[in-house]
Amino acid sequence: MINIPNFITLLRLILIPITIIYLLQGRYELALILFIIAGLSDALDGFLARALKQKTLLGAILDPIADKLLLDSIYILSAYLELMPDWIAVIVVSRDIFILIGFIILTFFKKRLEVRPSIPSKMTTAFQIITVICVLSGLPQDIVMVVIYLTAGLTIFSGLHYLYQGLKSLSEEELEAE
Repeated sequence: MINIPNFITLLRLILIPITIIYLLQGRYELALILFIIAGLSDALDGFLARALKQKTLLGAILDPIADKLLLDSIYILSAYLELMPDWIAVIVVSRDIFILIGFIILTFFKKRLEVRPSIPSKMTTAFQIITVICVLSGLPQDIVMVVIYLTAGLTIFSGLHYLYQGLKSLSEEELEAE
């Protein structure tokens, strides 16, 4: 049975192709509105899962997938449409792929794996969202570029932080095995 938080996450997944269609049609205001609704739904499903004590494995898997699909698809498409530089899309998507590969490796080697977003990761996500809002709302290019550079720096730092945490975790696992 699907609970309310998971249903909201599924709705967020449905918003992704609609948002992409609006971007392709050049209807940036509507894409921005759907992006904001998707972001608010992310906050709402997390709040409801905690408040209603309805955290599930399905939600733990679907929620980050929905977040990454939404952000990565908008970054890729925005770069393709030349709304933002290609390199920021490459940095954002590469970090997500890097984290996914690291998660798979850690899952393979570790007996127990705790998945919690780090503070740098939360800051990165916030700036990635702010960047999309700035780009789609048509702010002046100089402001957008400052936000893009901050997002790039945080995204790279967050990826390196996850690398450090993963290597540290693997080292601890090796020590416990001895």
